[in-house]
Amino acid sequence: MEQELLTLLKQREEAARHRVEGLRAELAALNERIAAAEEELSDLVVTQTTLARVFAERDAREPEFEQVSSREADPDDLPGCLPPVVRVATGEVPAEGDWPVLALLASANTPLRAKEICEVTEETVDHRHVETLRMRLKRMVRGEWLAEPSKGLFALADGVRAPDRT
Repeated sequence: MEQELLTLLKQREEAARHRVEGLRAELAALNERIAAAEEELSDLVVTQTTLARVFAERDAREPEFEQVSSREADPDDLPGCLPPVVRVATGEVPAEGDWPVLALLASANTPLRAKEICEVTEETVDHRHVETLRMRLKRMVRGEWLAEPSKGLFALADGVRAPDRT
C-alpha cells in the first residue's frame, strides 16, 4: 500500500511538472506577443508625436493671414462677399480659408468648442477632424483673430468684428 501511494504521488508530481512546463511555454509565447504589441504601440506613439511636430512646424511657417487692408481691397475681387470679420484697428481681413469659422463665431452668441464648430462647418465629425480644427483655432488665437476665454472655448478676439456693409 505504501508503495502504491508513493507511485501515485510520483505520477501526480510528474503531471504537475508537465503542467508547469506547459504553462511556462504559454507564458513565454504570451510575453513575446506582449513585446510585439508594446513595440507597435511605441512606434505609433512616436509616429503621432513626430507628425504633430511636423504639422505644427508647417503651420508656423505658413503665412498666418493675408495682410490686405479692407480699405485697399475691392469687395468685388473677394470671392462671394465681404469677409465675415475685419481687424478694426487696421482693417485687415483674415485668410479666406478661415472665413467660415470666423463667420460662425461672429454669429454665435457664446464661445464655441472645436467639436461644435466642426459639426457646423465640416461634413465629417471625427476625432481627427476635430483635432485638426483645434490646431487651426489655436493658430488663429496666436494671430489674434480669436480669443480662448477658457480652455477649449473659442470666440472672436477683441478688436475683430463683422465689417460694416454700407
